Amino acid sequence: MSGGGMVQQPEDSSGKSPPWLLYAVAERTTSPSNVLPVEELEGWNCTKKEQEEWLRTMDVKAISQDVAATLREMGPDYDPDRLAKALKGHEFQLTARAAQVTVALGAFAARVAKDVAMGQAQVNMQMRAIQLRELLARLGPSFIKVGQALSSRPDLLPQIYLEALSGLQDQLPGFPTPSAQAVVEDELGSRVCDLFSELTPHPVAAASLGQVYKGRVRSTGEEVAVKVQRPGIAEGIAIDMVLLRRLMTRVDAGLPQLSGLDLQPLTPLVDEFAARLFGELDYIAEGKHAERFAELYSNVPRIRVPKIKWQLTSRKVLTMEFIDGIKLTDKARMDAAGFDIIDFVDVGIECTLRQLLEHGYFHADPHPGNLLATPDGDLAYLDFGMMSEAPKRARFALIAHIVHLVNRDYQAMCRDYYALDFMDPSIDTSPIAPSLARFFDDVLDSSVSKLNFKSIVDGLGAVLFQYPFRVPSYYALILRSLTVLEGLALQADKNYKLLAKAYPYVASRLLTDPSPQLRQSLQELVLEDDGSLKVGRIENLVRQSNQSSSYDFSQMWLLAEWVLSDAGRQVRTPLVREFVRLLDVAVADSVREQVRRSTGNVQLAQRLVPRLAGEVPSIQRARTLLTALIRMLNTTDPSTNAYNTTGAQPTTLTGTWQRMQRTTETLRANTPRFQELMALPGAIEVQQEIQRSISQRAAARALQLVLGPS
Repeated sequence: MSGGGMVQQPEDSSGKSPPWLLYAVAERTTSPSNVLPVEELEGWNCTKKEQEEWLRTMDVKAISQDVAATLREMGPDYDPDRLAKALKGHEFQLTARAAQVTVALGAFAARVAKDVAMGQAQVNMQMRAIQLRELLARLGPSFIKVGQALSSRPDLLPQIYLEALSGLQDQLPGFPTPSAQAVVEDELGSRVCDLFSELTPHPVAAASLGQVYKGRVRSTGEEVAVKVQRPGIAEGIAIDMVLLRRLMTRVDAGLPQLSGLDLQPLTPLVDEFAARLFGELDYIAEGKHAERFAELYSNVPRIRVPKIKWQLTSRKVLTMEFIDGIKLTDKARMDAAGFDIIDFVDVGIECTLRQLLEHGYFHADPHPGNLLATPDGDLAYLDFGMMSEAPKRARFALIAHIVHLVNRDYQAMCRDYYALDFMDPSIDTSPIAPSLARFFDDVLDSSVSKLNFKSIVDGLGAVLFQYPFRVPSYYALILRSLTVLEGLALQADKNYKLLAKAYPYVASRLLTDPSPQLRQSLQELVLEDDGSLKVGRIENLVRQSNQSSSYDFSQMWLLAEWVLSDAGRQVRTPLVREFVRLLDVAVADSVREQVRRSTGNVQLAQRLVPRLAGEVPSIQRARTLLTALIRMLNTTDPSTNAYNTTGAQPTTLTGTWQRMQRTTETLRANTPRFQELMALPGAIEVQQEIQRSISQRAAARALQLVLGPS
């Protein structure tokens, strides 16, 4: 089947479709709807020609029992020395594969070297990048994975190569169903027909490491997805990783001496990559990843994770709940279902930000095939083979970096690269600041939310490529996750801006997270260099945080406690001054309004309470902030939301003051907490300062009334 329609199949002399055709169809379709009883699948066999064609696509057959045993024992815990020792007796296979890889990569390196020698490196770079992508695809799954990993490493390759490699896809054809059945039976210790009552005759999804069938568990009747690992793939990857490590060890030893440069060693990068790749080959580990992901993020609205069926799972077979859904790239089906792609991408971005910045445990491969829109409107995450973790200090550093970008504090951004592990502390990063300024001053408009995320990543990578920086693997995967999501959205809306969607979550974290690092970032964001308050920033934080599904107003008590503590003094002092000023103009405006209403004389109202210079925008700000405050305290009444575009913002303070009665009730409900807050030394100091300042302003207003506005 293809696209939901039946495929017309030729028949052999027995009147049945020849088995080889089913495998050919399997290579061309990813969404068959027919499910056959397992009994009908039994006895299928490839022709000799088909079997030879399949084996030709593999890197290598299973080498020997001892190598297979070593791989089983090693599992996801990659050990390069143990792997090299296991392959010591198989130098013929290693030499043959080394010759194939060396000839291919050597010819490419020679072309690049010739470009450099002829001064044609820049002119031919685009062509060479495409050639590299095609070359890696021909070398098989190990090198496809290498290319995909390199596509998010701006510290290793120029931007043109990154863009070319980002289009590298798994291109191996599927393997025959009987071979998949053999793997299932060998791994689970039972016949397929005893385990499943139904199974698709060809895979519903396929990739370089394995393929997925849709089936039904015989004992329970549950619909499941059965992921089966490609036979021989582990041995092929083992050979490639041993060879790649040998090569990079020699490069690390010789290239710095030839170039005289302090280059980043490549062997640790190979080991890191190999460990991740061998981790993907262990489906038990993948099942545990899925359960941990569900435990941490299933409470995020509209996020769904398939349940693992452990009784039918092993290292090479993973059985999980089958989730029916539509790929976000399938615009026709999304439209037919009445789904908005942007809506699902927004859900994915909020979830991704929580992964990166709350727990640090994140899905590192959210390509379109791993994200489905379910009929219930949920976003389902699939394939948990590639997961990663960001250390806590890096999470805080990422938010600090965003704050410094908003403030255009490029020297602080340079210092962030130490916390992000981009630069060794021994390297002076201050020379990078002018380059950052030149780049961001050109693209940074009135709001960072107007920027395209990929343009920032590309531009920043181009700037930093000139300096000795290194990208930690977790950070490269973070960039990849977010750029994939933005890319999905851009297909539906060319004006989509990821940062505009991400900033509400960041604003919410800045307001509600009690960690000292984020309190420091909040302070940097809202204070000018002279210690005065950036009132517009506070307004924007309040407005943006209310748009995030993660916003929790109860955490604002913690923010209030911080403001009233010694640590919050730098923010508290200008905040009290601004509050007194806004309260003064708000009361003055309210008095003017009452005089006007009672006398009908606008001139009299203006004469009794004349407006001060700059008072009009302050009145508007007072109304906005007061309405927002009431909205936060009365979260069940959306009509009071000053930032709710469907509701009318009050034009006078009269209605707003009336709503304060409901606010009072809210405060009474939290009386113990409020009393504890008011007992803090900082709260007493604030009360005294407000009384003093209000008295001064009242006296000034009285003098103004007697002596005139001048």
